[in-house]
Amino acid sequence: MKTLVIFESKYGSTEKYATDIAKRVDGDLCPFKKVKWKNIHDYDIIVFGSYIRGGKIQKIDDFLQHWEEMKDKAVLLFATGMGMANKESRENLIQTNVLGDYHLRFYQFRGSFDFSKLNFMDRLMFTQSLKFMEAHPELAGGNPQDISWVKDNPIEVYDNEKVDRVVNVIQEIKLGEASK
Repeated sequence: MKTLVIFESKYGSTEKYATDIAKRVDGDLCPFKKVKWKNIHDYDIIVFGSYIRGGKIQKIDDFLQHWEEMKDKAVLLFATGMGMANKESRENLIQTNVLGDYHLRFYQFRGSFDFSKLNFMDRLMFTQSLKFMEAHPELAGGNPQDISWVKDNPIEVYDNEKVDRVVNVIQEIKLGEASK
């Protein structure tokens, strides 16, 4: 069974996860913008990884535009972000991104963060969000000092457990098909 791992990454976390998953399952790796959708029928398992921005999984709508070509395949989706990967956050992402309408497996990964690597617009948005949180701590949902600390202290996160889970699911799918 052939596996294709597609990714959309802005600052590297999603690409790192996608690269490791592809290596471990002997799959092909492809950035989203280079996918040849006419060849998607060559694959049995499709993995799509992207980053979360404002509660939205980036490129998810573009990916799901090709659902007809993928609906009979095993489709796995993972999304990386700075939010805590918990049940409530996962359910919000599923609802916000309308994932419940599709038969796919969804995994939420933590991403890394380094303020110094942000482009101008992302720095501006982060700084404005921080100012808002400081002015309205009751609406912030978190401690503004904690968020401010992140600005000066890069956070490197890699979730081996989640990668293992995705890899194990892919291997189980392959084993299930091999035994038919």
